[in-house]
Amino acid sequence: MRKTVYAVAALIYFVGLAMTPANAGDPPKLVGLALPEAGTDKGWNEQGKVGLEVVAKKYGFKIELAEALGYGDIKPTLRDMVNKGCELIISHASGYQTVAPEIARETGVKVVTVENHRDVTPGLISDIDTQPQGGCYLAGWLAGKMTRSNIVGIVASGEPPTWNRMSAGFAQGLKASNPQSKLLYSVIGEAAYADAAGGKRNTQDQIAVGADVIFGMGDGASFGMLQACATKKARDGGKVWFIDVIGDKRSIDKADVLLSSVLMDMSVVYEEIIQSYMNGTFGQQHWTGMNNGAIYLLEINKAVPQSVKKELAAIEKDIVAQKIEVVDIPAAVDLHKYLKKTFPR
Repeated sequence: MRKTVYAVAALIYFVGLAMTPANAGDPPKLVGLALPEAGTDKGWNEQGKVGLEVVAKKYGFKIELAEALGYGDIKPTLRDMVNKGCELIISHASGYQTVAPEIARETGVKVVTVENHRDVTPGLISDIDTQPQGGCYLAGWLAGKMTRSNIVGIVASGEPPTWNRMSAGFAQGLKASNPQSKLLYSVIGEAAYADAAGGKRNTQDQIAVGADVIFGMGDGASFGMLQACATKKARDGGKVWFIDVIGDKRSIDKADVLLSSVLMDMSVVYEEIIQSYMNGTFGQQHWTGMNNGAIYLLEINKAVPQSVKKELAAIEKDIVAQKIEVVDIPAAVDLHKYLKKTFPR
């Protein structure tokens, strides 16, 4: 009888080991990363790629990269990642929030989605969302101090929750910095993230009616926005400043019109995800924000007065300490109402 008990216990032990994908505390050996555009866009896709490379180097795992996938059906690519042995797949686009959970439930492989709270599942699906509005409040404050015409523009490549939060935070900071300012707002199209021509055209239109600072949210479309600012003068003959988001375009800013960028350091949240994988708490909601150091302003252009830089440093501390309450507006319809109320025509 005792031998039978020992045998059953041993069987249970070894079955338990077989069902464990990795030893307790181990990071995954291979992580898949699916990008909708090239990982060299100096924006969302590059920040995702570079951020994961930083974490991979620290924790010793390899990356299976698939880039420039577009926004169609990527299930064949995700299944290929599973077949190659990926123990975790990061689908780095809000447009993948339907297919990625389907693959997770079909294969049992852990996935990470973007802006998809509803599918978060303990042990299977984690999600990343953004709280960038604090950094964008700072960008808006900076724009308010640097505009000469008192006309500032926002050009967006779509209206996903991240862009909407950014637009609202920027508008709030602009109003606080320069109550006399006027704000222009235009959207290139629905999910026009890679439309550089549309970004350039919309930016030129805003410059033509007086904007001399442009806040651009675009991914690939932002290259067109930057080009428009670099090649078209403001009404007073001076520079048109450009404030970017997510990435760092200083290396291609030959005209020196890049005022700053609201950077998004994805390595911060990716490390949180890897740690959750290792400690058995995978399947949570994660955020990129100022409170965890994932959102901050790129080094500000040297043309900005030192007094403005000091003001921004003080405001940043107040935002982190919640002395300044920055609006959180993820829905487009609410954003439109907020902009209309804050900057009435």
